[in-house]
Amino acid sequence: MSNLIESITWSTDEKALLNGLLDEIIPASDDGRIPSAGSFRVADFIETKAREIPGLADLLKRGLRTAQALLEPEGDTFEALYPADRLALAKNLERREPDFFNALIRYTYMGYYTDPTVPPIFGLSAKPPHPYG
Repeated sequence: MSNLIESITWSTDEKALLNGLLDEIIPASDDGRIPSAGSFRVADFIETKAREIPGLADLLKRGLRTAQALLEPEGDTFEALYPADRLALAKNLERREPDFFNALIRYTYMGYYTDPTVPPIFGLSAKPPHPYG
């Protein structure tokens, strides 16, 4: 029996919106050396966590629905917004859906910084920090 308890699939629009929000949380460096969270497949990590953690899938879907509703008056996709408008939308979403936003930040950081290819980007060892550090 699998330990996966919930099913979650992202629509194309939800995945694009999620990746856009991930890019706001961990943006790429200006020189391109450090990849953004959205371009680093963190959404796949979050999707896995949503299958493992009770209630997370529903929380994520609800937050993305709210984000989509915030976009509708603009008539645009998240990617089409100006950078300042993306940040404003993310801040508005954080105020309206704090539980969603906190979970999104938590699992974004977890997915990004636990990938063994990330620490070397910052000049650190790819080995786990414990028991070595």
